[in-house]
Amino acid sequence: MKISTKLTLAALLALPLTGCLQQGSEVDQAMLCTYTTDAEAKLCKAGQMSWFKAARAGNPQLPLSVAAAYCDFNHPVMYNEAGVICVFTDKRLNLVKQ
Repeated sequence: MKISTKLTLAALLALPLTGCLQQGSEVDQAMLCTYTTDAEAKLCKAGQMSWFKAARAGNPQLPLSVAAAYCDFNHPVMYNEAGVICVFTDKRLNLVKQ
């Protein structure tokens, strides 16, 4: 096998692993911004772990609305009818109705 073919093959095999070597932004696991209202959410900082605690469960659209407004979708988002846990973003605060 030619050297150029071997180098090309080695590069193609290594390419899928490059995503594993990238360092993502670390989320501070020691801090948690807890909120139940939009006013409280605006006190959270971007990149901070956040927890929306629904005042009362039962509205299945509420957690999705909260996630759409406040969650950074570059990180995992966990939700159910009782609330949402995610990394907070302030990129869409202007979309939240006052």
